[in-house]
Amino acid sequence: MKNKEILPGKGLGELKFGMSRDEVLSVLGKPDDVDTYDDDEIEDEGSESWHYDDLEISLSFDEEEDWVLTTIAVSNPSHTFMGHELIGLTKSELLAVLESLEINNLDIEDWSSEEVPNHLLISSNDLQVNFWLEDEIVSEIQWGAFVEDDDDDEE
Repeated sequence: MKNKEILPGKGLGELKFGMSRDEVLSVLGKPDDVDTYDDDEIEDEGSESWHYDDLEISLSFDEEEDWVLTTIAVSNPSHTFMGHELIGLTKSELLAVLESLEINNLDIEDWSSEEVPNHLLISSNDLQVNFWLEDEIVSEIQWGAFVEDDDDDEE
């Protein structure tokens, strides 16, 4: 994959949100691993996550969205966000870069668990981007397509 610039709301290089699984296969080939999730309780709530180990990329497709690409996650430090390499930065370094980019409306949540004791999520709802940190270090960036908010529609 040549272009490693994260495009909030759009995709990553040749990968664009809304692509079918077949279109993604033609760009990246067969994934190394596929996780399938299905909620028997709720219709149309299935999803698939495709993992490309060498590229350090995971892609999600949702049944509710007709199995198109809805989310991308990267953990390779060579991927850039608005020209900045963020994987491997400390929490304070990440916050300083985001502030310099005038991305200030952030939510910070503790996602620590027994499996990952020091797990933090810093997210920008405006950009639909999540920055995952383990032990105060950015380990993954996850983002999705921009979603129109139905609550803003006037009747």
